Amino acid sequence: MLLIGIIASLAGCTSKKGTVEPGTSIKAPVNDTINYFSLTRGGGMARFSGYRYEVKETKDGRVHFLFNEGYPDEKEFTVDDHSVFDTLQRIVLKYKMYNYSGYYKPEFDVLDGESWGLDIDYVSGRRVDASGYMAGPDNAWAAFSEVRKYLDQWKALPVATNEVVYFLYEYGPDRYTLERKDDHVVMTIDNELSGEHQVLERELDVLEDLRILFNVQRLKMNETRSSNLNFDYTPWMFEITYSNGVHYHYESYDTSFKSGYTESLQYFISNCKKEKEERDHFYYY
Repeated sequence: MLLIGIIASLAGCTSKKGTVEPGTSIKAPVNDTINYFSLTRGGGMARFSGYRYEVKETKDGRVHFLFNEGYPDEKEFTVDDHSVFDTLQRIVLKYKMYNYSGYYKPEFDVLDGESWGLDIDYVSGRRVDASGYMAGPDNAWAAFSEVRKYLDQWKALPVATNEVVYFLYEYGPDRYTLERKDDHVVMTIDNELSGEHQVLERELDVLEDLRILFNVQRLKMNETRSSNLNFDYTPWMFEITYSNGVHYHYESYDTSFKSGYTESLQYFISNCKKEKEERDHFYYY
């Protein structure tokens, strides 16, 4: 309800020019072609309020969609259909969004309000870069609404997400692996000190939970960090592989700067050990 109220107040908010003067007489990019489009709207007190929709042309000439709503990287997929850029261009021209530039803000400060950001790249090198907080061009809210309504049609496509197929996590002497089989997941638990060895069968939904956790905690990274401290910290690492072949590997030490990574992974492992009816699915928030 808070976000609805914020959006309602935003719709009636008087537009104010930003610290960078918005363009007023920019020539319309009629014969240019969009190859990147990103629209972000967020605000309120909820951790993942608002949304971010991104469409971009990949290096191999395909079109990649990324939808962030509810939680980061909620849905992403790649297609060969470039018509999305044609429709987005028609919306840009209709609302003259190519004139949006700089930063827009209200005359008076507003707490817990809504912000927005718009980025558009063209094949020619031309760019549109604009953002605002509780203010914007007079037709911005109608333009954003039409963009979202159109991209929601793509979001609704029944395309497969890039699923997790393999996961390895080591924390000190503990080693855990999750490997997808046809209709289930094999979980292996080992401890090199105690000699513990368990093999459990789990449902496929644990891998979906893991995919969400990696998105929310921004764990998609390849890095090895060395400890320069004079005392020991617990080493930990993970490897994760997705159905599209993408692979991430990370190694570090358990310090106070771990940003909740190991806590989230430890909780996930503890959750996986439970039977399905005993698990919860809220740890990634």
